[in-house]
Amino acid sequence: MPGKLELLLGPMRSNKTAELLRRAEMRRQYAKQCVMVLKPSDDTKGGPGMVESRNPNGHGKMHAHEFNSADPWEVLEVIAQREQEIGKRVECIAIDEGQFVSDLFLFAKHLLEANHDVLVAGLDLDFRAMPFGEMLNLTWLVNAYGGSITECMAYCTCGARALYSQRLIGGQPAPFDSPVKMPGDSYEPRCAEHFVLPGRPH
Repeated sequence: MPGKLELLLGPMRSNKTAELLRRAEMRRQYAKQCVMVLKPSDDTKGGPGMVESRNPNGHGKMHAHEFNSADPWEVLEVIAQREQEIGKRVECIAIDEGQFVSDLFLFAKHLLEANHDVLVAGLDLDFRAMPFGEMLNLTWLVNAYGGSITECMAYCTCGARALYSQRLIGGQPAPFDSPVKMPGDSYEPRCAEHFVLPGRPH
């Protein structure tokens, strides 16, 4: 019986990580499941081996296995070792910041077919308002294997729903041609009216 996929999508500051940690904790606490939380190396929030929410009121942090964003397949060995240690199946794999993970679609598909439930949280769009990594591709897996898609909500300072992550460099909107992955940058959730992208080609 394949697993189910719970997909958490949204812009920056929409509490994706807090919701991922909440669901992981509920599975552990109430369903008595073994949940492994995974953190790609490109995720700079929190310390090493720690998934941390920016929301001070949510489930703040949880220990995680950190892996090379370019090679999620190395995690399969870690899952197998964990199952050997506990003498049972790891029921759920939770992946934060999924937009950074290479081969995410095939990796998540493999986990589902290996009977793991999978939780993935991540940005649907990058700062250029383009699909980020393979996050949007995972909606197909929800259709094929079952599960749910949760659109995590964020709000612009004007009060409208924010669909975009506005990157700021030195307090100014980042130009279109700046790198997609950049350490130490800051973001604000913005609605369509207040989203600004200097140098956008179209």
